[in-house]
Amino acid sequence: MQRHEGEYRRKALTALRGTYRRIDYKRLVSPALALGICVLLLVAIQHMSQGINYHSVSRQLFAIAPDRWLIALGATALSFVALVARDAIGLRHVAAKVPRPLLWVGAATGSALGNAAGFGALTGGAVRCRVYGAVGVTPAQVGRLTVFTGVSLALALLLSSALGALWDTAPLAAMMHVGRASLAIGSALVLALLAVIVACCGTATRQLRTRWRALAFDIPSRADLIWEIALGVLDVVGAGAALWVFLPQTDVSFVSFLTVYSAALLLGMVGHTPGGVGIFESVMVFALGGDLSAPSLVAALLAYRVVYFGLPLLLSAGVLAGFEGRALRQRLPLRRVAGLAQLAPLFLCLITFLAGSMLIVSGATPAFGRRLAILRHLVPLWALESSQLVSAVLGVLLLFVARGLLRRLDAAWWLTLTLVAVSLVLSVIKGLAFVEAGILASLVVLLLCTRRRFSRRSSLFAERFTLGWVMSVAIVIMCAAWIMFFAYRNVPYSNDLWWQFAFDERASRSLRAMLAAGLSAAAFALWQLLRPAKGRFVHPSSEDLTDAVQIIRGQERSDAGLAMMGDKSFLFSGSRQAFLMYAKHGRTWAALHDPVGPRCEWAELINKFVALAHAHGGRAAFYQVRADSLPLYLDSGLTLMKLGEEARVGLDAFDLNGPKRAALRYSLRRAQRDGCTTEVVDAPDIPAYFEILRDISDRWLGSRAGREKSFSVAAFSEAYLAAQSVMLVRQNGVPVAFTTFMTTDLNVEATVGVMRHLPEASPYVMDYLFIELAMHLKSAGYRFLSLGMAPFSGVQPMPLSSPLHRLGSMVWKFGGRFYNFQGLRAFKGKFQPGWEPRYLAVSGWIGALMTLVDLSILAGGRRS
Repeated sequence: MQRHEGEYRRKALTALRGTYRRIDYKRLVSPALALGICVLLLVAIQHMSQGINYHSVSRQLFAIAPDRWLIALGATALSFVALVARDAIGLRHVAAKVPRPLLWVGAATGSALGNAAGFGALTGGAVRCRVYGAVGVTPAQVGRLTVFTGVSLALALLLSSALGALWDTAPLAAMMHVGRASLAIGSALVLALLAVIVACCGTATRQLRTRWRALAFDIPSRADLIWEIALGVLDVVGAGAALWVFLPQTDVSFVSFLTVYSAALLLGMVGHTPGGVGIFESVMVFALGGDLSAPSLVAALLAYRVVYFGLPLLLSAGVLAGFEGRALRQRLPLRRVAGLAQLAPLFLCLITFLAGSMLIVSGATPAFGRRLAILRHLVPLWALESSQLVSAVLGVLLLFVARGLLRRLDAAWWLTLTLVAVSLVLSVIKGLAFVEAGILASLVVLLLCTRRRFSRRSSLFAERFTLGWVMSVAIVIMCAAWIMFFAYRNVPYSNDLWWQFAFDERASRSLRAMLAAGLSAAAFALWQLLRPAKGRFVHPSSEDLTDAVQIIRGQERSDAGLAMMGDKSFLFSGSRQAFLMYAKHGRTWAALHDPVGPRCEWAELINKFVALAHAHGGRAAFYQVRADSLPLYLDSGLTLMKLGEEARVGLDAFDLNGPKRAALRYSLRRAQRDGCTTEVVDAPDIPAYFEILRDISDRWLGSRAGREKSFSVAAFSEAYLAAQSVMLVRQNGVPVAFTTFMTTDLNVEATVGVMRHLPEASPYVMDYLFIELAMHLKSAGYRFLSLGMAPFSGVQPMPLSSPLHRLGSMVWKFGGRFYNFQGLRAFKGKFQPGWEPRYLAVSGWIGALMTLVDLSILAGGRRS
């Protein structure tokens, strides 16, 4: 292993140098470009917002009449109907058929996610792949559909802009700083180009396919393209009307407005920002700022974002969550919608990220004075002050936890639910923010509806966050900081603001909340950057397995045969005469048993393993170590916890005579009366019995609705069984039970491995099996038979016991509801074994608690 470690390190360093040369700089380009665009947009918006007051924008926003909200909702619905129709034409173009309900779900949810997340062709296309793929639409067809609808939308925007420019050249001419005559000529050329494109299409109903070098292109039929462009114009008209209705009365006509709106959307598509945010607003303010009051225009843009982007996203997530219920499943066959709910984590990830952004912005902006006057009589000052600061920090946590939702992690779901529930309460305390509370309550409902989709048990922050994700968080913090300075533009800054605490000191609260949010985000990002690589579990190579088997055969500890399962990594000593077997989950690097090999090399291996775990930011743990080796672990600075006792039967004194063996004699006679017999199958003959043993094992597992264990428990695998011996029990000639037993060449000790029996076998079959095994090993000259460990056996409460020892005694006393600890001890006790203590050695008692959780996950077969 030492040789392999050296080779691995050299290859890793070479790869690392190559990565810095070829990859890392490329990975920096996209996040750096996004950050640069954000900075430029903030600078541009700062320049354009010099005459805008935050409070006037708030007043304009809350002064919008309810009927305008309803009209905007209707216009949004019209736009999404056009979107669905465009997808229908696109599916016809790619020769695919989709049921109408799935068409509505795919088009609406895909467009909602694409609008909110940016890169609509990719994000919306991913949703359509999942939804339309449920009925056999291939990813290639979805890709062609996405290209067709995207290009046709761009043509529709060009058509709307060109027609509007010919109708009224003033708005676009002013925005583009070109003459009206030049703009009119350019618009006419655009219309002529569109006409040529339509003319070059296939026949009225037949599409063409052409190639250019290695690329193949689908040229749509003329009818499909015309319909797609017409529906695109209708889509733009509906979306534009959703914004138009929020604008105050002005001399700008709807056609002129739609011209500017189409041009702004086209620029937003080129920028690929989420919903064109920043670019779209800048263009609209620049083009219409001279005809509309700036506060009313900004308020209209904010309302438009809520209606056209926020609400469809929330409703789409609700629809996908609805597939968890019976109503929508009955509407569509389960085979068609089984994969749809898998999209829920993606939508909830985005909504959680937006909710976190909302909390940070809310903490950076002032609460309404009237609501603070009410809160003055309801909550103490300290509650108001702390709620705004804590809410901003929770918002930062939601930004990072959202990534765990995308990976469908169980821990991320629980943490998100907790953070959102706490934030829901804080949103009321900090300023009676009922809209914010409503959004958070909706997120709680969506999380509860999709609980079973978050079933992956893994460490929430085990994997490093991508640079793009960290940069997204940084952009949110930057935007929130700008909004704070914009909101308090008229408040003169002084150092005293940091220490002013009063109900009406809104600037001070926002300043502290923004600082807390920024520091929290920076601390987490810095921790991600500086923490060591966590390392990964690697299956042992065939050469390492061969060397380990030779070491195992040459010593007397038979339980070391668990290394041959192949589910644990190996760490060899410098001489490769001793090794440790270990596995990893989360931060826990767990070695099973003491080192195997000459005792003089144990101390080196233990210290080497501790250093290896710490080098990767993990904790070293040694599971089921023996009492005579405890000084080695204490010298390494580890804490000890008693895990239980191992039952070791002394075969020299084992027989069935005397009153204490009466129960065993009775079990033996009853099993023989039931027709039980045994046979021993040596390792060379085991392959011929695989089918029989597999059948018994599968039926045993099925009767317990369980799954194979691993790590410290022997599991059924043909490769592992082939290295063991087996004792098989037949009842009236039918195989009903078996156990494997591990031995070494020294013939000192044997350890029971895999144990299985059929449910219909004699109730005395396991007693009979172990009696016969003990007698067989005794006659073969073995001195000990290990029946395995009885967990938490012998862990008794003492006056000076450590917290870990007291915890173990409580588990032994009250844990019978979850696992039959005392029953297992009683079963093994029938053979009158010697009980030898086994311990866990780990860093600290808190680390021991986390290690026990990780060990249970390792026993379930998971690795990380």
